[in-house]
Amino acid sequence: MSYTRGQFARALLPRLGAQVTTHNTRALMAWMQAEGDAGRFNPLNTTKKMPGSTNFNGVGVQNYASFEDGVQATADTLNYGAKRGLYGYHAIRHCLRINAPARRTLRAVERSEWGTGGLALLCLPLVSAFPALYQHHRISQ
Repeated sequence: MSYTRGQFARALLPRLGAQVTTHNTRALMAWMQAEGDAGRFNPLNTTKKMPGSTNFNGVGVQNYASFEDGVQATADTLNYGAKRGLYGYHAIRHCLRINAPARRTLRAVERSEWGTGGLALLCLPLVSAFPALYQHHRISQ
């Protein structure tokens, strides 16, 4: 089965305590675009190891054995850091939970240790102009 960025966002948001909304999905689509779909089942390129995962690169971005593992690892990473006040993840999760405008959520991403060097904010206008294109984009599998 083939999975898309939209499916990943819809699976991830509830695990962060956030609703599936236009603001939240656009923020995640822009973030995924900025990350570049490097790791298998890992469109946000988290480094959390899971059973059966392997390194994609020297930084430790993981390739996951399944879609479920990728969603869970991403949720675990953001929830762990947010609950402990680490890495700036609390602000990301807060923005998603209150359905903040996508730009505000992406600013939180940029201020966090997960930041994309400003690229996610640059991707947002394209994601907003062509949402279906980005939601239906397949993730690496």
